[in-house]
Amino acid sequence: MKMLWGMVKLEFLHKYNFMKKFFFIAALVFIDQLSKYQVIQKFSIGESLNLLPILDIYLILNTGVAFSLFDDGGSFGRWLLVFLVFLVCLYLIYILITESLSNLESTALIMILSGGLGNLIDRSFRGHVIDFIHFYYDTYSFYIFNFADTFITIGVIIYILDIVIQKFRANGNKTS
Repeated sequence: MKMLWGMVKLEFLHKYNFMKKFFFIAALVFIDQLSKYQVIQKFSIGESLNLLPILDIYLILNTGVAFSLFDDGGSFGRWLLVFLVFLVCLYLIYILITESLSNLESTALIMILSGGLGNLIDRSFRGHVIDFIHFYYDTYSFYIFNFADTFITIGVIIYILDIVIQKFRANGNKTS
């Protein structure tokens, strides 16, 4: 009986953990899509608004991938990117559901997945990704991006930090 109760409890915790991940993903995708909707409603393509001496809202439509790479792929390129991003998102969902992950690793993959889904929605339904965050300094202009790109970047940084932390922990446990 104790073993059955333990299994029921474990199953509940697993489902609860899955629901937390699902709501975190949904919240991040919602933030991304809402921000893009607001910018599209208030700005014309190429229009900008200065917020800080180093930051503008500057609306562009990106048909390429990160930082407008491969921008000239046409319809074939668009649907190839949709397909590839969709596969990556499915893989990340599979990992989040089936693998036992550290908190950092789970957070990293959730952020990467959320960003991927946000841009996948744009590319699938609009044919392009809406970018609008523009950082610059003096004459140097950084790429124009969106919250989904930010989530992906932060997720990758967290993932790399987790790998480094795990490596240091593993090396710290070795005896000379």
